[in-house]
Amino acid sequence: MGKSFLLSLVSNRIVSLLNKKMDKVINIKTILIPIDFSETSMLAMDHARHLAKIKDSKVILIHVLKAGSYANVLPSLVDVNTNSNLRDQISAKMNAIGTEFKNSTGVNYEIVLTEGNVASQVVDTAAELEADLIIMGTHGVSGFQEFFIGSNAYRVVTSAMCPVLTVQSSTTVLGAKRILLPFDSSPHTRDKVKEATAMALAFDAEVLIKALITPSHKEEKSIFNLKVKQTEEFLEKNKIKYTTEFIYGDDIAEMTLEAAKKDKADLIVIMTEQESSTGLFIGQYAQRIVNHSRIPVLSVTPMGIIESFGQQNLAGGYKPFGI
Repeated sequence: MGKSFLLSLVSNRIVSLLNKKMDKVINIKTILIPIDFSETSMLAMDHARHLAKIKDSKVILIHVLKAGSYANVLPSLVDVNTNSNLRDQISAKMNAIGTEFKNSTGVNYEIVLTEGNVASQVVDTAAELEADLIIMGTHGVSGFQEFFIGSNAYRVVTSAMCPVLTVQSSTTVLGAKRILLPFDSSPHTRDKVKEATAMALAFDAEVLIKALITPSHKEEKSIFNLKVKQTEEFLEKNKIKYTTEFIYGDDIAEMTLEAAKKDKADLIVIMTEQESSTGLFIGQYAQRIVNHSRIPVLSVTPMGIIESFGQQNLAGGYKPFGI
């Protein structure tokens, strides 16, 4: 059986899958925000405030209680000796943040206080409350625990069923006018198109389509062309401006970050996990983008992964990379 025939079969399969998955734009009605009172978790609140006002979304604020001193992050708290007093004071602080949020946006909020592993609690709560989006800081550091840094942030990003928007201290610009949408050669790479479209519609943004081609996948340019064409048609259907560029290189993560810098993008949309055989946005590559991007990154779990695992498996106990 010739290679051209096999590529034709793959192309037809891609069209079928794309038509099935890109049938409608997601609706962001519930946003979950992990709060550890650090600078970046407050910045995540600012990003949530901007998006929630546009989408009229319900907002849920979650704090995971940890043993230790809060003196470095909440010096206003009175030292307490019992968990009940600590919970009361943290609850009051969270409600103060929520009240200010509602007063500035008109958007309702809920407070969730829980205990345990931070990443697991965030992911489990998102699943239980059917959150459409998690917005979190990636370098929130408290006085007793580095909550959302490195692998801890990555545990949430790779385990959550819903998309996760991560922001760093450098991402002070709210919203997005230029959204980077990178494609690789893996079959799940376009599962993120609906999420990118939802963000583009919310912020009236332009989508920058980037087909990232490595030396081992040059022969698949016809498939890349098909992915791009179908995505362009979907964006046109939703009246979204876009540009398209084919980029050749060896390092998918570096190509993505460089393209974001060159084109002055405000948001990058990536997949959290791809087929292991590709070696592209899996493990270190996705982590490098999430941890090193100076602009927000929206990470999306492939539909194939969601369909393969039940909700319980995708919650806090799901460890796709054994972390």
